[in-house]
Amino acid sequence: MNINHLTAEDIREIHVEALRLYGGTPGEHEPGSIELMAEKPAMELFGHEQYPGLFLKAAVYFEGFATRQFFVDGNKRTAYLCAATFLRLNGYCIIVSDDELYHFSLDVANKKVNLDDIARWLETHSEPCSNPLPDE
Repeated sequence: MNINHLTAEDIREIHVEALRLYGGTPGEHEPGSIELMAEKPAMELFGHEQYPGLFLKAAVYFEGFATRQFFVDGNKRTAYLCAATFLRLNGYCIIVSDDELYHFSLDVANKKVNLDDIARWLETHSEPCSNPLPDE
């Protein structure tokens, strides 16, 4: 299965859209950190994927952006939107209420759930999309 990953440019565009939709202050804390985070879900070590499976890779985006302050504002929103966009690029849509998403995002940001928990939550709340995003 060919997996479509997010680029640093994709992530920055997602962040700008999150700020446009929900408000907040633009800006990044550490130049270059977005590039490293963009590459993390696809990492391999000695030919083995560090994060095997679509939902674990999506969880890496969610956890990474929710728990670290890459951006001045909107980190949790960007975290969810990165995971959702990644899954959508790969044929899955997340189906969840705003209230549940809000509480789960806080749990992720406050490190009350681990990476495997996040992956399970994403898988439980996802279904195949009839209209995935186009592969660019």
